[in-house]
Amino acid sequence: MADEGLNRIGAMLEELGARFELVVEAVSGFGGKVDQLKQEIFGQFAEVGSQIRFISDQIGENRAGLNALRSDFGAEMVRLNETIGRTRVEFREQVANAEANLRGAITTAPAPVEAVAENGAVTVEEDLGRDVADSLKKLSAEIKQTNKAVANLSRKFERFDDRMTVQVKDQDQRLKKVESGSRRR
Repeated sequence: MADEGLNRIGAMLEELGARFELVVEAVSGFGGKVDQLKQEIFGQFAEVGSQIRFISDQIGENRAGLNALRSDFGAEMVRLNETIGRTRVEFREQVANAEANLRGAITTAPAPVEAVAENGAVTVEEDLGRDVADSLKKLSAEIKQTNKAVANLSRKFERFDDRMTVQVKDQDQRLKKVESGSRRR
């Protein structure tokens, strides 16, 4: 009976040894897979890190470009305002000179000289008055057109500035998400 018990124990130990070998073999297979998975995860982290650096560089370049564009636009606005101001001053001077010349011509003329046209008599003063009025209308129209162009340019720049600001904020949010996601892991 003792031999039979020992034989049973021996058989159980052999069976346990065989099972243990299977467990060791399975665990060693998992170890290789775990190492492979670990290497893949590290590779993905490295890739995410390089993408974050790339996005960060792009954001920096976009900001630098936006700042340069703002500077250029500001300088152009100053130049346009100076040109418009100079044009207004010159226009006022030309109108004042034309008015002074017209008044001088009227006061120094011995009598109104009339030019005869097919439809009747038209005085020189009326011709000059019409010419000055036409010139004023044309110059006024040009100034209005210039002001409209400046206003349109200003609105376009504001819309562009708003879009660039939104894009930079979106990039910042994406970068923060990526950074916070990589910190959690």
